[in-house]
Amino acid sequence: MIKNIFRGAAIGITETVPGVSGSTVAMILGIYGQLIYSLSSLTTDKRNEQLPFLLTLGIGMLFGFAVSIYLIDYLLSTYRTPTLLFFAGIITGFLPFLCKEAVSKSHTYFQKTHFFIIILFFLLVAGGQFFGGGIDMNTADLSVGNYLFLGLAGTVASTALVLPGISGALILTILGVYEVATASVLTLHLPVILPILAGLILGVLFTSRLVRFLLEKYTMETYSAMIGLVAGSIIAVFHNAGGLMEAQVLIVSLLTFMAGLFLVSILKKVQNAG
Repeated sequence: MIKNIFRGAAIGITETVPGVSGSTVAMILGIYGQLIYSLSSLTTDKRNEQLPFLLTLGIGMLFGFAVSIYLIDYLLSTYRTPTLLFFAGIITGFLPFLCKEAVSKSHTYFQKTHFFIIILFFLLVAGGQFFGGGIDMNTADLSVGNYLFLGLAGTVASTALVLPGISGALILTILGVYEVATASVLTLHLPVILPILAGLILGVLFTSRLVRFLLEKYTMETYSAMIGLVAGSIIAVFHNAGGLMEAQVLIVSLLTFMAGLFLVSILKKVQNAG
């Protein structure tokens, strides 16, 4: 139970970092398959069996999110590039393990079609970040259209919990509501929080069942898409970083990047030993 809470905390922490996916962290921690199965079971008669796992994971995620909304905000404001490069190192270090798992789970090797899927989804994430922008929204007097848009934003962002490589924070940035959402969480402004939360819940329930189906029926194709998404998120993280031209920042960032690589290696060794 305690271990699961810590896993949830690790996922929750990353959800506030643009370019970093919580589901990628779930894969690194070795609980992605169980997470997808549990989420997709919420609308079936097996929901009670999965509730203990989801509740403890959810508690950890809430704790991690609550901590990170302040801690990550401070780190990104004060040490933006080294912090983002640390996450980039984690994601980069995870890619070889993901490729190996794809072959293991599908019992086949990558074909031309799979490489095409990888490139397609890589471009989807890597290119999508360049279309972000702010929107005009008076949070003190939201219109019906604003509520619907916030709900839609939450639904789209929910894919971050289900699809590795998709960053919920990055999606909100692309849709232009990241700063609005972050400020609302910090001030507990419910008129903004509730529609986004409702969209998140609905999105997770739908996408989890879809991903579970795809993993069962089209294993290698689905893993190929995940590999492309995860690889694309590395570009997204680098795009959000800044200050690499300064020698001191560059050195520290390289060290944090290597630390991220090393952390994944350690986590995988612990996971395999367990």
